[in-house]
Amino acid sequence: MDKKYVFGIISLFAFTSLQAQTNEPASLNGIVAKAIDYYPTLKEQKVQLEVSDFQTEITKSKYLPTVTGDAAYHHVYPDSYANFGPEQFSFYPLDQWDAGIKVNQLVYDFGKTKADIDKSKSQKKVVESQYKSTSFGFAYRVANVYNNIIFLNKSIDAIDAQIEVLNGTKKIIDSRIRNGVGIEFDLVSTQVKLNDAINRKTELQNSLQKQVILLNTMAGTSYNSSSIPFKSFDYQLTQHNADSVFAVAQATNPDLAAAKSRQDAAASELKITEKNWAPALRFVGGTGYKNGYFPGDLYKMKFNYNVGAVLSVPIYTGGRNDNEHNISKVNYKASEYNTDAVSINLKKDIQQTIADESTEREKVTFSATQVEQAQKALDLANSRFKNGVITNIELLDAQSNLLKAKVDQIQFEYQLATTQLALKRLMGVQFWNNN
Repeated sequence: MDKKYVFGIISLFAFTSLQAQTNEPASLNGIVAKAIDYYPTLKEQKVQLEVSDFQTEITKSKYLPTVTGDAAYHHVYPDSYANFGPEQFSFYPLDQWDAGIKVNQLVYDFGKTKADIDKSKSQKKVVESQYKSTSFGFAYRVANVYNNIIFLNKSIDAIDAQIEVLNGTKKIIDSRIRNGVGIEFDLVSTQVKLNDAINRKTELQNSLQKQVILLNTMAGTSYNSSSIPFKSFDYQLTQHNADSVFAVAQATNPDLAAAKSRQDAAASELKITEKNWAPALRFVGGTGYKNGYFPGDLYKMKFNYNVGAVLSVPIYTGGRNDNEHNISKVNYKASEYNTDAVSINLKKDIQQTIADESTEREKVTFSATQVEQAQKALDLANSRFKNGVITNIELLDAQSNLLKAKVDQIQFEYQLATTQLALKRLMGVQFWNNN
C-alpha cells in the first residue's frame, strides 16, 4: 500500500479526533452543564416531573362535572298485568330500554378538594426538590472527577520533570565513565531511580485514562487521556465563616430543601385527613329516553329528565377516618424531626468542612515555600555535582526532595479544591449556572 495513502488516513483520524475534542467544553462549568443535560438517569427523573403536573390536574378535575352516557336493556319475566273486562293491562313492558346522559357536579365539600389540590402541589415540590438534590449530587461527582484528572495531570507533569532531570544526570555520569572519572554504581543508582519514575508515571497514566473514561461516561464527552487539557485547580485562599455559610445554606441547600418539602407534603396530608368527616353536596341530573310510561304504549320510547341534589355525610367508617388522621399526625411530627436532623447535620458538616479548609489552606501556603526551597537546593546540588563536590547519591536525594515537595503541593492543592467543592455543595451553589 502507498505510504502516502497510509499517512493520509492516519492524519485524517488524528485530525478528526482532535477536532472532536476541541468541540468539548473547556471549563468545569461547561462540562457539568453538559453532563446534567446528557445523563440518562437525570433525564428520566426530569421527565417524571411531568407526572406531578398531571396528578395536580386530575385533582383539580374534581371541581368539574362528571358526565356519563348510559344505555341499558332488561328483559323482565314474568309479566305483571291486570284484567279489565276483555282487556289485559300490563304494568310494565317485558323489554325495557333506557338511554340517556347523567351529570354529577360537586357543589361544596367544605374544603376537602382544595386540600387534595394543595397536597398534589406539595407532592410536586417534593419531586422537584428530589430531582434538584440528585442533580446537585451528580454535578459535584462530575466536579470531583474533574479534580481527579487535574491531580493526575499535574502528578504526571511532576514525574516528567523528574524523568528529564534523571536523564540529564545519567548523561553526565555516562560522560564521566567514558572519561574514566565516573563509577558504574552511580549509573546504576540513577537508572534505578529513573525506572521507578517511569513505572510511577505508567500507573498515573492508567489512573488518568480510567478517570477520563468515567468523565466521558457521565458527561457524554469524548476527551482523550493523552491530551486532556485540565491542568489547574480552582481554589481560593480565603477564610469562610461557619455561621455565614450556614445562614446561606438554610435557604439553598438541596437536601434541606427536600426535607422541608417533605414536611410541607406531610402537612398537606394532615389537612386532608382533618376533612375526612366533612359532608359533600352534589348536584345530580340526567336526561334521555326510556319506555314503560303510562298512559299509552308501554314500549314507546319517551323523553325524560331529572334533577336533584345529594348530600353525603360520613357517619361510621369503622375507625378508618380516625386512624388515617392519627397516621398523618405521626408522619407530620416525624417529618419535623427529620428536617431538624438534616439542619443539625448540615451545620455540623459545614463546621467540619471549614475546619478542613483552614488546614488545607495552610498546607498549600507552606508547600509553595517547600517547593521553592527544594528547587534552590537542587540547583545548588546540580552545580556542586558538576564540579565534583558532592556524590551522585546526594544529587539523587536533592532530586527526590524536589519531587516530594511538588507531589505534596499537588496533593494539598487537590485537597483544598475538593474541600471547597464540598463547601459549595453544602451551600447549594449551582456553579455551573454562573456566567
